[in-house]
Amino acid sequence: MDPIVILGAGLAGLSTAHFLKRPWRLIEKSDRVGGLIKTEVIDGCYFDPTGHWLHLRDPEIQQLVNTLWLPDQLVRIQRRAAIFSRDTFTRFPYQVNTHGLPPEVVAENLVGYVEAIYGEKGRALRERDPVNFEEFILRYMGEGFAKNFMLPYNQKLWTVHPREMSAAWVGRFVPRPTLKEVVDGALGAGSDQLGYNASFLYPREGGIESLARAMKQHLTGGELSVRTEPVSIDWKAKQVALSDGRTLPYSGLVSSIALPALVELLGKGASGVPDEVRAAAKRLRAFIVTYVCVGARGANRQPWHWIYLPEPEFHSYRIGAPSAVYAPLAPPDTASFSVEFSHHGELSVADAERYAVEDLVRSRMIHSADDILFARGREIPNAYVLYDDAYGPAMAEVKRFLEHAGILMAGRYGKWEYASMEDAILDGRACARTLNG
Repeated sequence: MDPIVILGAGLAGLSTAHFLKRPWRLIEKSDRVGGLIKTEVIDGCYFDPTGHWLHLRDPEIQQLVNTLWLPDQLVRIQRRAAIFSRDTFTRFPYQVNTHGLPPEVVAENLVGYVEAIYGEKGRALRERDPVNFEEFILRYMGEGFAKNFMLPYNQKLWTVHPREMSAAWVGRFVPRPTLKEVVDGALGAGSDQLGYNASFLYPREGGIESLARAMKQHLTGGELSVRTEPVSIDWKAKQVALSDGRTLPYSGLVSSIALPALVELLGKGASGVPDEVRAAAKRLRAFIVTYVCVGARGANRQPWHWIYLPEPEFHSYRIGAPSAVYAPLAPPDTASFSVEFSHHGELSVADAERYAVEDLVRSRMIHSADDILFARGREIPNAYVLYDDAYGPAMAEVKRFLEHAGILMAGRYGKWEYASMEDAILDGRACARTLNG
């Protein structure tokens, strides 16, 4: 029987290969596995492509990570995150930690919440499901929280106004506070343990790429090809043409590469793709994240693992501090930062590097620009998919065709969704179980 072909050796592809009980071929275009789960070392500072913190919910995956892939190699870290607004740090999540903000802002947030949840003003939204992300925010948090954090921050992150986004993706990613939590937070008794990432795991050595390397090390039953990529796929003949000149027949195909790119490869194959599927794939949108790796002299000035920046005078939407999260990620007496910007190609790397230094100083994360040792920008294409009005119908069209073609999708980019590292591993397991029969 022909092997299972897996496109992309990120966590989803590696997981698929791990769980398969049939011969497989794993194809990766870069020089090493991991996808975005890679770690770069600059002057002794370790940088992942923005924060990659591990959250494990599934018992089987927990056991695999703890006993096979990274036994006794993980540290558990309690999140210390903040919002910097009104020239003030408040703990994350914002909606349950408003103590310390100007009194008029706290009052506006509280009154807006009560009106949304209990008042006549919020009745219309309470009587139906939110039709977009803005309505979700107004329905569950109110006008004050919307105005003072949720709308400006999310517009900066997602590059579009929340009313242009579906509410279908929010799930566990956007906490919905209770009245007690909101009041406690206004009085200074709030908790910073709300949300799915209140604590997380991280490797003791080697950065997050240690996980990908460990998964690769324990693979059996197949063949991995790096620096190789598909150039076309003939789904009727069940063949993948590769950049090294080979043509791989397959009995099953799992794709974790970007979904629009998969449709394009299928269109280049002899079997082709219907016009309506091509059109649907072109409606699937994403945006670029540029992150700037920064090293600075001296220990971290602030205790925060990362901070959110909702206000327009900051170009970045978030600043992470790897050395504050885990001290071994930077040399002694050195602070490291990852400053993040979202855009659609209009931001140059050079401008991002300059803005990163300005935002670090303005947010009081460093004392002075003179403290900077280096600032090096990197780009992540398709960093976040956009859940806009076109997303649902376009995804349905593409999925119908891929099911007809017998192709399985896995991972954040393969399934074109907002998801965690564990979600990618779970996707790979699900694909393998389907193919194992």
